[in-house]
Order: sequence, then C-alpha cells, then structure tokens
Amino acid sequence: MMRKTYPALLSFCETETQTETVEAVIKCGSHKKAAELLGKNRRSVDKLIKRLERHAAVNGVAPHRDVDHRTMEGFNTKFVTSRFDGEGVLQGQYVRQERETFDLDVMLDDFKEGLKGELSGLHKPVTAPSETLDKLMNCYMIGDHHLGMYAWSKETGDDNYDTDIGVGLLEDAVDSLVARSPDSKHGLLCNLGDFFHANNNKGETAGGTPLDTDGRYGRTVKEGVNLLKRIVIRLLEKHEIVTVLNVRGNHDSDPALWLNEAMRMYFENEPRVIIPDNYSKFTHLEFGNSLIVLHHGDKINPQRIYESVTRRLSVEWGKSKYRFGWLGHLHHKEAREIGGMMFEQWNVLASPDSWHAASGFGSSRSMTCIVLSEEYGEDSRVIINPDRIEGERDGKV
Repeated sequence: MMRKTYPALLSFCETETQTETVEAVIKCGSHKKAAELLGKNRRSVDKLIKRLERHAAVNGVAPHRDVDHRTMEGFNTKFVTSRFDGEGVLQGQYVRQERETFDLDVMLDDFKEGLKGELSGLHKPVTAPSETLDKLMNCYMIGDHHLGMYAWSKETGDDNYDTDIGVGLLEDAVDSLVARSPDSKHGLLCNLGDFFHANNNKGETAGGTPLDTDGRYGRTVKEGVNLLKRIVIRLLEKHEIVTVLNVRGNHDSDPALWLNEAMRMYFENEPRVIIPDNYSKFTHLEFGNSLIVLHHGDKINPQRIYESVTRRLSVEWGKSKYRFGWLGHLHHKEAREIGGMMFEQWNVLASPDSWHAASGFGSSRSMTCIVLSEEYGEDSRVIINPDRIEGERDGKV
C-alpha cells in the first residue's frame, strides 16, 4: 500500500534532497533501508516522507487512500467522502475543496532544507576590532523599511521608492551611523518588522490586503537577504559582538521568519553573531541595567505591552532599572512613558506609498542609533535622514 504512495510523491518534491530521499525509498522498499543507503537518520527520512504526504494530501493526492483529485490552483482539499460497494470496490467520491492555507511549520522546514546547501555556514569570520568600549551598546533601529514597495513621486508628493532605492538608503544610513557612533563592544540590530513590503508573491500583506509592489517577489527577497547580510558584516567590523533581532510585522509575518532563518544559517559559524529565533511577536534583551522589549506594534498598544511585560518578564523587570519598549508599525515618531517603561515608535526611511499619501498620512523620515550604557541606560543617540544621506553621497557632509 505504501509503495503505491511513493511514486506520486515525486511530483511534489521541491528540493534535490526530497527527490533523492523518495527515490531511495522506492528503490529500497523501506524507510530504514533508504536511510542506510543515504547515510541518514531513519527519523529524518520518516519526517520528510510524512511532510510530503501531507503536502500531497492537501493537494488532493493520497494513493494509499484511493484519492487522486488534484486541486485547482489556490485551493486545498478539505475532505474526501468515498463510496464503496458490498465487495469493497470504490464506486465514487465527493471532494470538498477550500481556499489555500499554509502550514507555516512545514513551509519553514522546507525553506531551511532547501537553503541548507546554499547558505549554511558560508560566512567567513571577520576579524574583530582590536579596541572597543566594553560597557556600551549601539542599537540600530530599522523602522518599517517596506523593501519591495513601489511609490511614484507624482502620485505621492514625496520621493520615488522601489527595491533598489530601499537597498541604497538603508545601506548608506547604516554606514553613516556606524561611522558616527562610538566604538562600542556590543552592536544590536533592531529590525522592527515590515522589512519586506509584501508577505507573498501575490503582493499582499499577511492579512490579504493588496499592495503596490516593485517587480518580482523573488528578487525582492533575494535583495533583502543580501542587504541584511552586508549590514551584519558591517557591524562585525565595528563591534566585538553583534545581536540581530528580526521582528515579525503585519506586512511580512511569514518572510520575516524566513529572513531570520537565512541569517541564522549563514552566520552559524560566526561566534560573534547572535540571532535568536523570532517565532513570537515579542522579543527582548537584557543589557546591564536595561531591559529592552521589541514588538512591531500592530494589534496592540503600549499599555497592553507594558501589562504583558510586567507579567511575562517579571524576573527581568525586577533586575532592571531602565526599561525600553521599541516599536514600529505607525511610521511616525512617538515617545511615551508608562509605569517606568519608555516606549518609542520609530520613524522610517521609506517614502510613503500611494495609500498613505492619499489618506493624508505623512511623517519625517529618519533612522536612529541609540547608545546604551550598561550602568546608566541611554547614553546618547545619532540620527540620519534622507537629506543627510544625499549630502554624504555628494561629499557635502
């Protein structure tokens, strides 16, 4: 019965590893023998086959259950009702389909499996700076960068914006902030969410809202991954230890996960880079007397974040003297203190898109580096805006 399933799985393989494993199982007739042939753990073969069977099933293919009704594009199989005669011979089937949904765990596993050979451990360690200031940390705030967004100045009344412009703006902004900030031992890259404009190749947010996008989604993702790699390497030249916190936004809830995993794989052989997972919408970091909490800021306000932090992080709260809540989402600068916790919503470098412009939303554009002291909390801050970026490009600054 199982052998009948395996050949059908070949058409659902998306990586060389998946194809190689299925072909080995077909050839050997069992998971155990296939694992021995491939030099793999039996459990990894079981897991891969199970994942493929589940993927095939939601697409209407499950030969071991006499089901072979491939779904239409954009749909999944919800259930199949089979009718048999008295001798157990299949007489007919009723197939119910529903709009496509995604199993995020499966997608993330497949993504990591597919990139393992291309990204894993490729980064060559960078020589650490010889002298740094031990008790300081530079915190670089990437507000909603919306890479992949398209904005036309004649429509928005502001600057043009596309993938190439977004890459250049952020890279030059980081270079300037790195050059103008102290040589701190610690560097913290805070990607506050909505790094990518769209959540999928349909040009939609995670909630399905259509967006103005620039070009092919695959190119945007590639440019974004390479951009973040270069930024982390730039910070490694400045700081002994670099921590990267990638927050999931409302525009890029899924690609933010993939971006984080790609960075973890690429820098896995670099002991000076720390990249925690980002499965939760909340993330936090302790530095000396400071507690830092990051959230994109969607579907929750600072008051509720404060209440959540004092409950979830009561031990960390008790140890800290300075508490910071750093948020993205609204694109404009806003600062508010609640119960001894200073919340700041950060500006962005990206131009407004047509929807924001037509709705009358607008704010100044900038990127900030906050310098924290282990003992005294915030020490100083350095700011860059698009006008200064242009001035530095032209040699005027």
